[in-house]
Amino acid sequence: MDTKKAMLSRMSCKRCSAFQTRRHIWGLQGLSYAITNAKMAVAEGVLSETDAGPMAGTITFSDLHPNGPYDDLLIYSFKCTNCGRQFQLSAETYHGSGGNWAPRAI
Repeated sequence: MDTKKAMLSRMSCKRCSAFQTRRHIWGLQGLSYAITNAKMAVAEGVLSETDAGPMAGTITFSDLHPNGPYDDLLIYSFKCTNCGRQFQLSAETYHGSGGNWAPRAI
């Protein structure tokens, strides 16, 4: 499958379509909501957690409670179990500048 076909396949994946829109996270209530949605998607097998790399938080996603406590910087990565599309949940909680849920660049 060439790159263009693979990209179109990921964009049209019905399994992860609800997660394909970039969303800014405002405040702790928004972060709690984003964490809850990601946890439900993982529990339902829609998404699986992947390695967030060297910036990963000290709290594993499985141990992360939607209402905290939180690390100062949260970065968690996920992928669709159907098409492999990658997503990232990130937030800066120390200064409260918010965060994002976003598809990762291919």
